Amino acid sequence: MTFRERLLAVLHGQRPDVMPWFCDLTYWYAAHQAWGDLPTQYQGEEGFVRLHRDHHVGYYLGYVSVWTDSWQDVQIITETDGPVTTTRWQTPVGEIWGQTTFLPATHSSAPTRWPVRSPQDLRVLRYLADATQTTPTCEQYYRQLALAGDQGYPTVLPPRSPVSQMLAQRTGVKNLAYLLADAREETEATLKALGRAADGAFEAIVACDTPFVEFPDNLSGEVVTHLFERYQFDYYVQRIEQLHEAGKKVGTHLDGTMHGILPLLVQTGLDFIESITPQPTGDVAVAHLRDLAGPDIILWGGIPGAMFAPPFTASDMRRQLAEIVEHHWASGKFILASADQVPPNGDMNLVRLVGEWLEELCGQHRLPNLPVGQASQPARRVGVSPVPPAVLH
Repeated sequence: MTFRERLLAVLHGQRPDVMPWFCDLTYWYAAHQAWGDLPTQYQGEEGFVRLHRDHHVGYYLGYVSVWTDSWQDVQIITETDGPVTTTRWQTPVGEIWGQTTFLPATHSSAPTRWPVRSPQDLRVLRYLADATQTTPTCEQYYRQLALAGDQGYPTVLPPRSPVSQMLAQRTGVKNLAYLLADAREETEATLKALGRAADGAFEAIVACDTPFVEFPDNLSGEVVTHLFERYQFDYYVQRIEQLHEAGKKVGTHLDGTMHGILPLLVQTGLDFIESITPQPTGDVAVAHLRDLAGPDIILWGGIPGAMFAPPFTASDMRRQLAEIVEHHWASGKFILASADQVPPNGDMNLVRLVGEWLEELCGQHRLPNLPVGQASQPARRVGVSPVPPAVLH
């Protein structure tokens, strides 16, 4: 089977010949492109797919959107001074502004001033949300689908969900906590406005023939669990039902800790959870992932991105892979992947070795064909499931 066939088989409840192996190489690629040492054969969109093919790994992330947003009576001004980028959103009801700082050594940026810090800022953000105009633009998706070929499938990402958008783009954790304490009604109204602003994007996704969609929410249990339960659970149910009605599988991006949040996500009706990050860097052992997630949902991940770089070795990687195959190949509901990304100092030779080792190890655990899986169960809202004691070790 091809990489694409293996991926679609698992998503549709069938057993592939080998556990699918996919990797997010976007961070590694962007850094080496910026540093000027990316080999010529890997330049451009075709070169990015070739990078996956040459290293025996599936392609799934090129950050594809199938819509564009625009605003009337809004000016968005971005200025860069050295490592600091300042962005201003000017509207008829006021202005918000934020800053990010770029770190060349890691080729990464971080917010150093959040744009939304007060109730007045919330008013501006609501204006931006309500003024959003969306235009479907599917051309990029179909181009990347053709480029990917048998190597995989581009992943369509909707806008971040309201709470996740606030945490990652607008307020950060501390400001959101203060706004909920000091101006709860305005903050809740803003979350609803952000949800409405995504309607056009989801309509564009429904009209696209992508078989699966992933919320790009960068969830982590120690930060998000109770905020998710109160403010994002119902939003997930609404969007998942909308996408399921259009015949699409739906996942989300959980690249942090799993305690608390993982059982809650399962209850929303999601089909898969991507970027599962277990020990040695995460908070759940590989052997106990199913204790926390339950038997039905597809888990996508398993190899922490840090393991592709020192101090981890090829022997460490081989042991990690063997444990994943031992505990998760039999279920047919596991997609092996980097979690979250291969870092700029990651060893691409390890990426290739994982693909080769995986075929060897799955071949040693030959299993009968898996029947087509059952349809997803309807979402049900209950409290956060307790974590079995074994998972804590």
